[in-house]
Amino acid sequence: MSDFQEKRSKPRIQQKLAIKVMEGDYCAVVETNNISESGVYFTADRPLPLMSRVAITLLLPTGSGKNSKIECGGTVVRTAPIASNIKITYDTAIFFNDINEKTKNLISRHIKKIITGGFKTI
Repeated sequence: MSDFQEKRSKPRIQQKLAIKVMEGDYCAVVETNNISESGVYFTADRPLPLMSRVAITLLLPTGSGKNSKIECGGTVVRTAPIASNIKITYDTAIFFNDINEKTKNLISRHIKKIITGGFKTI
């Protein structure tokens, strides 16, 4: 039996979504590993400084073949190097802390649709 206890208050889904992350002079377009109403987790090609502020643009599918463009700000709360035979990448977690209520609700509705089977994840 595991002693691990989930501390997240918002549901998190595993889904590959296009995301652009900007921090200082760094700009990367990557895919999410998972997302919740309160943050996102992805793999980057370089470490982002802990507690640094980032600008995020995320594309959420609408179900009609189009995407909703979501823009918000966040803070890097975790970065961990992942070594492979090819290169080192960095698993990165961002907490959304500059997000308006409308944007938060769009993300929340998207997650609920995935959880209830309204959309298929990739």
